[in-house]
Amino acid sequence: MTLPLQNADICSVLLVGGEGRVCATGSQDMKVKLWDLQVGSRGTLLRALGGQGHTHQGWVVCLAYRGPLLASGSLGGTVRLWDLEAGGAARGLIRTGFAPHCLSFQTDVLLAGTRYNRINMYDTRVAEPLVKSLRLHSSHGYSDAVKCLAADDNYIISGSNDCTVAVYDRRAGKALKKLQLSSFLSSMSYSGSEVWAGDDRGMLHAFSMQAGVFKHLSQFDVGHTSQITGIHRSPGSLYTCSCDQTVKVHLPSAPPRTLCTLLQQECFFGLSVEAGVLAVASGGCRLSRVQVWRPRR
Repeated sequence: MTLPLQNADICSVLLVGGEGRVCATGSQDMKVKLWDLQVGSRGTLLRALGGQGHTHQGWVVCLAYRGPLLASGSLGGTVRLWDLEAGGAARGLIRTGFAPHCLSFQTDVLLAGTRYNRINMYDTRVAEPLVKSLRLHSSHGYSDAVKCLAADDNYIISGSNDCTVAVYDRRAGKALKKLQLSSFLSSMSYSGSEVWAGDDRGMLHAFSMQAGVFKHLSQFDVGHTSQITGIHRSPGSLYTCSCDQTVKVHLPSAPPRTLCTLLQQECFFGLSVEAGVLAVASGGCRLSRVQVWRPRR
């Protein structure tokens, strides 16, 4: 399935709802849209959040979901909250100060990785939502940014374009570890004790997070020749997409074994996996689309 072509590059894609039936997209036209993947051969637009105007005052570059709330972050320095059980009604506006590049919704907080290498923690239930602002990476100015993050109830793991990966212990309330790499991590997936991440050179990195000990296990060349823009680890599978115009599916072994590669004449900007459904955003020349693959029944 391919969603209808868009006139602005799609920067972020996220499957929401738990069953792979609804897809959210954020794009350079500053809009967030919801798509029904169950209707028609090309999906159906459910609604543009916030009405027909701009959803944000900047490109929508990141999305996060924890039912029923969808969070959308823009380079305009804001995160907006939407209640998907109430038809996408607006539920709040958070001014992050600096542009967010990545979001992660946890049971108690919303995390935003921003420029100046900050990670902000928000309680979305209160009027003044900022709980804490962390700086786990060095910052020399506006160009520095937290490019990816993943978390659970115990730890926050983040990658910055200063070529470091940092771990914050949420229970102890302190930085746990910081590792220096030779490239920066641009995408990350955290599942159980495994952390998989892709970097700006197309390399895949494997980390372990066990009993409070964070280790960089290895890096692998899986055939990507440019920045890995999306990654997802699910039981038995590892999905990656890249600016090199490929999407790959691997077995998450050491080294990963690539099962298949999809090649197209356009850059892939991100991916999302839910209930066996894979959605990938791609585009070029200001035309963009989302392609969706479903498991065979």
